[in-house]
Amino acid sequence: MRQFTRLEDWLGQACAGDAARQAAAETLLKMAGAARAVSHMVARGPMDEAVAGVLRQERPAKFDEKAGELFMAALEGAPVAQIARERGALLEGAQGSPVALAIDVLNGVQNIVANIPTGSFFSFLPEQGEETFAQPGTAQVCGGFFMYGPRTMLVFSFGEGTQVANMDPETGVFHITSENRRLPEIPAREYAANASNYRFWDSAIRTYVNDMIDGADGPREADYNMRWASSLPAETVRILNRGGIFLYPGDARAGHRDGRMRLLFHANPVALVIEGAGGAATDGEHRILEKRAAERGQRTPFIFGSSSEVERVKRYYELPVGGTRSPLFSRRGLFR
Repeated sequence: MRQFTRLEDWLGQACAGDAARQAAAETLLKMAGAARAVSHMVARGPMDEAVAGVLRQERPAKFDEKAGELFMAALEGAPVAQIARERGALLEGAQGSPVALAIDVLNGVQNIVANIPTGSFFSFLPEQGEETFAQPGTAQVCGGFFMYGPRTMLVFSFGEGTQVANMDPETGVFHITSENRRLPEIPAREYAANASNYRFWDSAIRTYVNDMIDGADGPREADYNMRWASSLPAETVRILNRGGIFLYPGDARAGHRDGRMRLLFHANPVALVIEGAGGAATDGEHRILEKRAAERGQRTPFIFGSSSEVERVKRYYELPVGGTRSPLFSRRGLFR
């Protein structure tokens, strides 16, 4: 039987001698305990009172609240100077700690109704007082997420490679099951996008998607599949395993011009994980990890996946009007 390294053993070795990494590792282990409890609640489904309310669509906020209670209890005494939650006030932590934590305790609670994976996202940053959460994503000490699905997983990066851990459902122990994960060199011909928003996208994204829809008859000369799980953890894990691209651009709808993903809580940790595995993450034109949040709740367009595909999207933004983007000969042009 194959033996896997326990998460605490891996962290102890990888973070030795670095105070910031050690603080992040200690906190991550505490969070793993909360994730274990959240995973148990999700797995119990309608047999758990909190989940039953979500399944009946009566009180989805209740489950989010319970998940928050579990994580906040686990973080008591953790070596983090500040805790920023996606919803709620900034919390003070251990004075003098070298790191702070940004966390979304439960992303995608509405997915529980359909038994689709949900997750908890986290990002550790160097403690810099009032400027802590205004630092670019490149400053992250560690970032990643837990995913609650058929398997409870932890995907994380300290900026040098991406690690994948799985929780043993019999013992509740997390084990490293894939060290220094890399995206496939030949990515799957897949893209993930919410096509119902197509008419609101800008011309660059529409043209990029049109070229994949045209398949073997179009400029890509190959057929592509569209995926959309409406679950950021699940989309990220699929791309880690298969490659391809995830597209959640800004669009013309009110409140969507700057995208919907939270830069601090979602885009930064996912971008760190994806880049650590050899991929890329942008807002279409600019690298996600170089952006700074003007406020903790700042949103961003978010495109990530295999480097070749993310770079191709950037080139679509650089194209002048003409060629495949000509109004006369485009997909909805005069002659089509």
